[in-house]
Amino acid sequence: MPAEDSAIAEWLSTFEESALTVRALERKWWRTDALATLYRDGWVYGDVEAVKMTDKSQPVFPVKKEVELDDKDVLLLWAKFRWPFASLREAERESVKYLGRRVSHQVLSWHFRNHVLKLWAGNRVWLYADAQQVPYRLIYLEGRDAPAVARALVQLPWFHTAYIDVERAVVSGQPPCASMPHLYRVLGDLDVDVLEFVMEVSMVKWVPYFSLLSQIVKRKEVVNA
Repeated sequence: MPAEDSAIAEWLSTFEESALTVRALERKWWRTDALATLYRDGWVYGDVEAVKMTDKSQPVFPVKKEVELDDKDVLLLWAKFRWPFASLREAERESVKYLGRRVSHQVLSWHFRNHVLKLWAGNRVWLYADAQQVPYRLIYLEGRDAPAVARALVQLPWFHTAYIDVERAVVSGQPPCASMPHLYRVLGDLDVDVLEFVMEVSMVKWVPYFSLLSQIVKRKEVVNA
């Protein structure tokens, strides 16, 4: 991001409507072991009644952390990029070939938990439905309970991602149309206002002015000799 917010403010001013800004101080994704996700006869179900608002805290500004990687971390990342379901035992067997020495399963397990998983966040399974039948939605939440609601919604398999700010959040996904009235009844008892956006299926993309976009997104050009 640029050192100053002027470029972002100018970019937001190009939209016809007032901008709703959500800082991703915290990100949550749907997990396959989420509380409100059920599996039966080869199908995946969402159980609205099972949704629990267990974390009602407000997000905090993240502290910048740098993780120094070594050759063991790179070995694990290479194994996972090649095949996401590769086991640590496979990486252990290949350590002799690629690192010139055997690295034990215990050491690889420690590196996987403490380094690789932090880099792997967000690389997850998302379930999509036919957008012609189940439109893709953005749910904007604002109010004291907005962070808790956002964390709770991604317990359902049809919600994919939640970006959480202080007293506001945005959740994306494809909730079935039949589930929306029930969700709104539940939200009606909470301190949260809801604004729903339904995305139109289209191949047309709108791109902001390149000169302005280049101020927001920093590029690195590589020149091959």
